[in-house]
Amino acid sequence: MTEAVVQDWLKALESELGRIAFDELNPIEKLKQTVSAAEGSLAKLKAYVVANPFSSDREEIEFFKRVKPQFYCWKIYAFERYSVESWIPRDKEESKRNFLMGELRAVERFFRLHDFHYQYYKMEASELDELFFLRSNAQDGSILVPNVADPDPSFATKGDYLFAKFMALEKLASWIQQQLLGLDGLAPATMGQVGTKRLKWTGESINLLEVAYGLYYTGQLNEGKANIIDIVKVLEEVFGVNLGRPYRRLAEIRQRKRLSRTKFIEEMGVVFNKKLDDENEFRPYQ
Repeated sequence: MTEAVVQDWLKALESELGRIAFDELNPIEKLKQTVSAAEGSLAKLKAYVVANPFSSDREEIEFFKRVKPQFYCWKIYAFERYSVESWIPRDKEESKRNFLMGELRAVERFFRLHDFHYQYYKMEASELDELFFLRSNAQDGSILVPNVADPDPSFATKGDYLFAKFMALEKLASWIQQQLLGLDGLAPATMGQVGTKRLKWTGESINLLEVAYGLYYTGQLNEGKANIIDIVKVLEEVFGVNLGRPYRRLAEIRQRKRLSRTKFIEEMGVVFNKKLDDENEFRPYQ
């Protein structure tokens, strides 16, 4: 399975998740649709693996260590976030803050409970890959093998579930921290401030959306793992602008006929290059 195929399928999944996130759905329906989208992608991966058996142990390890967890984590994250959102207090902000801090500590406790495997994940170690990511070793009795439930031994290893869980809980921790910043009034008030000045986007919002997608498709943030929803939300907070539903507005960009579909980005490049050329000119009287 090539990296290009993986990224195309992952971006398709994240696009669908983005649509769900911005649709006006009740929490249960949003959870159902999110899980359904993640499970659909996992079924697609499984069908591919069945039709194209791994040619080597290294290929199998790569799939269960790096590919499957990127898809599986969204299903786990959906349930974890739904649980937090369902139980968060609705009254006093102090109660909300205490609850969220408790959930953050629970995430940290999980990482500590699986400290050996979490450090292996964070360090991108490889010494025990055969033990963790080969299906033939899934029943190994070694204490080093993660002790986790395995609903489908033909499409799972002990390590891929745990790696997916680490990814999901890192996403959850990031989301909780954003909620805490919001309670403290920091997310919209201080992000985008320079000294005492507040930066506000005064251009067309579709232009900033072009920038968001440019950052997303070129993988500039979080080593290419940041999804478009998070990028859009950060830009909205930083510049005090509402970009609308990014996946619907992407259709506006795609449908541009007479002008370039990336009009703003290309215009920015032209202006920037012209400025650089102007500054390179010889100015003997300056």
